Amino acid sequence: MLHPYQPGSVMSQVQIEELEGWLRHTLASKLTQAERERDKLLADVVKAVNALPEYCNQLSKKAEQDMESKHDNRAQYKAAKTLSRLTTLIADMCKSVSVPNEKDTVALRALQRELSKTASEGARIRGEYLNQIRPFYIIDTMTLGGNIDKLRRLSDELHNFLMGRGALLKSFEDLDEKLKSMGKVRSIRDSVSAQRKTVEEKLADATKTDGHLRQQVDEIRQNQKMKEYIRIDRELRNLRVELLRTGFSRLGRPLRKLASLSERGSYPLPLEVRESTKEYLRRPFATFINEQEGYPKLKSVISALSQAVASGKLALKQREAKKVTDRTEQVVSHNSLLAIQTKAKNLKQKYDQCMIDSETASLVQEMKRLRQKGRANLTLKNELDDELRRSVETETKSIDQTSVLKGEIEDFSSKLAGVKVKIPPP
Repeated sequence: MLHPYQPGSVMSQVQIEELEGWLRHTLASKLTQAERERDKLLADVVKAVNALPEYCNQLSKKAEQDMESKHDNRAQYKAAKTLSRLTTLIADMCKSVSVPNEKDTVALRALQRELSKTASEGARIRGEYLNQIRPFYIIDTMTLGGNIDKLRRLSDELHNFLMGRGALLKSFEDLDEKLKSMGKVRSIRDSVSAQRKTVEEKLADATKTDGHLRQQVDEIRQNQKMKEYIRIDRELRNLRVELLRTGFSRLGRPLRKLASLSERGSYPLPLEVRESTKEYLRRPFATFINEQEGYPKLKSVISALSQAVASGKLALKQREAKKVTDRTEQVVSHNSLLAIQTKAKNLKQKYDQCMIDSETASLVQEMKRLRQKGRANLTLKNELDDELRRSVETETKSIDQTSVLKGEIEDFSSKLAGVKVKIPPP
């Protein structure tokens, strides 16, 4: 039974682990009274539920004896037979009433409903059969009615108890559920908190590793031979970008279509041109550098592409076909890529010379290894960042849930005890 908390009342601070015990001690007299009343009701129910079928058995035996002794009295014989049938039906009904071992509110409400149902059904059947039994067995049927009414009264008393003093017991059941929910939420919070700390430690290690790898790469880059290597490598990469932009821009899709048609036999290409097309599609810059001066293979590929476009075999739109034609004119007729090739070949020679040096080659491999390790470490960092974000969100949610449940339990306990109850932060 909840009591409204009055502002200004004494405040009690109780640890959540001790709360239920404290409340039971505070409300000990009321709890004891409610439990005694509940136990007495249940004892009365057991007696009544057992008494009704026992009395039905007695009447049934009496009816059977009368059926044998009063066989010649047709009216009394019929009444005895009807009484036997009535008592059998009611005894069978009583089997559906089971007094539970549990004494919680849910079990008691189920018992109360079953008692009410059995009493109503028993009274209905007794009323239907009564006219067939009278004027015989009047006292017997009245006693039977009294036993049935006893079930109804006990059902009403149990209902009144659950709405009255039993509400205090229900309050403790509700409190127990809230405390269990709090325990689950706190367990989740503690688990997620531990997980977050583990992720933070791993992330700190990954960040430290990242700094260490960067430092090692920087040390390698300070080597004089590596400075030259890096300069050459950067210029080669820039030339590759320039080649693709000025020589192959807008030609990628048409070249792939040409190669596909040639493979299927839909458009004939000389074997050398077909192989060169594959090489340029696979490794355009390396193939370009390794070409003879003036890049004859590339010119043959571009020329073949231009012819295929002109024939309409590639089914290109007019605008795209014009771009192929313009690019062909620049690459083939005006040798627009010659300067790039010359510079790239010179740089490639210098690159190869750098890689001949064992110290430079070793440092290049070490730098590649460190960068690969750095990329893997960066991937791990990103994954840990995502995991940490999820852990923090889950932890924040569980902390909020803990706070809400704590407030609910404090309010509920305050109303239950009639004094302000404060629970320290768990």
